Amino acid sequence: MWLDELLQLSDAYRHTMPDTAMRLAHDPGGVPLAYLGENLVVNTLGHPFYTAHLFSIFCAIAGMASLIWLVGLLGNPGLAPLAASIYALLPISLRYAVEARQYGPALAFSICATALLVWLDRQPSWPRAVPYGLTLALGLYTQPYIAFIAIAQMLWALRRPAAKYVLAGCAGAALLFLPWYLYAHTSWVQAVKTGGYQSSLAWNTPLMVLHELSGGGYFFSIALLALAARGYRGSHRLLWYCALVPVPLALIVNAWFHYFFAIRQLLFIVPPLCLLAAQGLWSLPKPGRTALTVTLALAALVYDFHWFTHSGNVGNARVFPVLQNDTISLGGIHIRIR
Repeated sequence: MWLDELLQLSDAYRHTMPDTAMRLAHDPGGVPLAYLGENLVVNTLGHPFYTAHLFSIFCAIAGMASLIWLVGLLGNPGLAPLAASIYALLPISLRYAVEARQYGPALAFSICATALLVWLDRQPSWPRAVPYGLTLALGLYTQPYIAFIAIAQMLWALRRPAAKYVLAGCAGAALLFLPWYLYAHTSWVQAVKTGGYQSSLAWNTPLMVLHELSGGGYFFSIALLALAARGYRGSHRLLWYCALVPVPLALIVNAWFHYFFAIRQLLFIVPPLCLLAAQGLWSLPKPGRTALTVTLALAALVYDFHWFTHSGNVGNARVFPVLQNDTISLGGIHIRIR
């Protein structure tokens, strides 16, 4: 486990749910759902270092099911195995699927919301708008940056028959999130001011995004984007909205609040890029498609194996290996690994 996972665990383990919610309200952008899910799992099952990842893993499985459903809704169910494989093997997807933090669950909610949006667009109605809005609300209570996906979806839906239902779903999600925002907003602003956070936007930020977007360095990111660009023709325009709109919004919000930039803030663009890349890969001639698929799959497995077996720098954070008989002190809580 790395430091931020341990910090989240320290807010969840051996605390009541109200206490967990109160503690995280003082973190910048802190929202309760993933913490409460982890709280329920680790305090019910015990053995926190073995069970802390279970909530994220469960959400990742639900997210994969939503991704497969989304491919079918977009009209190409035969592409589902390839799209699911690209998403599952992509190093950044696997990393957040097993990380004991809020980003993996939020990613699952974003995929599910996108699938529900397409389902709503097929037959606009209030019974279909309600689950769409509730899913977005759950996403906001997991990681507020999912709002950028909601904005992308609203822009896509503006001229469609389902526009009023989509706008109502997004507005309902915002209203459901409003009480927590009013409760925690002052603490968020104060935490940013006193925490020494600084905007990390610089001339080389695009290079950092390119290097970390896939979790596999420049090679994988360039391959992913090239295949996604090839998949543009004949692809669903919604995927491009969800892949492109969140990028400038995340950068603007970070600059506005003087908060540091990390690739996890753009995690929500990965699923649509994977679907576009699957479309692009499928459009290649069969011999080239097979060779490229095998090459990328083997390279992905190497990166994934390296993630599970090595510690080091990941993005902006330092990875801390957990060793037997170590004692870790977190805010007065001493955790001994037996």
